[in-house]
Amino acid sequence: MTLTARIQAPEPFDFDLTVEHQTYYRGRAGADLYADGAYYRALRRPGGGAFAVRAAPAGDGFLDVRLPAGGSASDLALAVEAVPRLLGFEADLPGFYARLASDPVLASTLGALHGLRPARAETVFEALVMAVAAQQISGAVARVIRDGLMVSYGTRLEADGHELHAFPTPEALVATGVDGLRAHKLSWRKSEYIHGIAVQTLEGAIDDERLGAMDDDEAIAALTSVRGVGRWTAQWVLIRALGRPDVLPEGDLALKRVVSELYFGGEPMHERRLAEFAQERWSPYRGLVTTYLFAQLRRARAAAAGAEIRAPGLNRSP
Repeated sequence: MTLTARIQAPEPFDFDLTVEHQTYYRGRAGADLYADGAYYRALRRPGGGAFAVRAAPAGDGFLDVRLPAGGSASDLALAVEAVPRLLGFEADLPGFYARLASDPVLASTLGALHGLRPARAETVFEALVMAVAAQQISGAVARVIRDGLMVSYGTRLEADGHELHAFPTPEALVATGVDGLRAHKLSWRKSEYIHGIAVQTLEGAIDDERLGAMDDDEAIAALTSVRGVGRWTAQWVLIRALGRPDVLPEGDLALKRVVSELYFGGEPMHERRLAEFAQERWSPYRGLVTTYLFAQLRRARAAAAGAEIRAPGLNRSP
């Protein structure tokens, strides 16, 4: 018997837009899969092992959450807790949209993304590894590295005929060592950084609960004390793993470029200018603005590459 639960989604919520974004508009990214109108994720059990979860719209503003490959009642309870977090249910979209209304440039640019929620990584460890792996390389190369790590070190599962991989454990990345990580197209330095992040996670120095209790500045300071984690990486981890709505990665080149094009006629933009502009215009939702701007960019790239992108307004959850 397949264990199933029903959870209520927040309003507004566009299931398809959110899961498309979670899977980088390619149907699969890391432990996440968007297939047959459903969201699949391979989740880790705190005590070890992994299980598959499937979430799909059930009508009337609800999602059905089930364990397609089997599992226990405690697994289902974990899934019911994890799915809302992974799909960004806690985000204050009504407040964000009210703030957006005072910025006609952004409102017109991002209007097609109404209901997109800021989907998250399962853990700080996952977000850190993915961010460090993606530093100063193209998205295509980052995907190759990510996929290689998942297949080689993540727990393989099968659900409804789909192959899933739970994100590798810190133990697995420590065991493979720096040489093992280098075999996945990571530089020597990045391999050392990721190995160190895995070690510090096992030692408790990188802890989701402790970081979650900190304010933004404290959490950034704690993360940047980790070797290989700069301010840009820490800021993205706060957005992707801790769901912080007002963090601005002002040093991000793509973000500076898109803001310059939208507001400043393409003039070169310094980090300080972007930070001051965003503080005045978008706070306390600078992180959500960043998420939406990158969603727009990724959708455009995926469409240009020939990926199927759903027309806005279709099949929205209430």
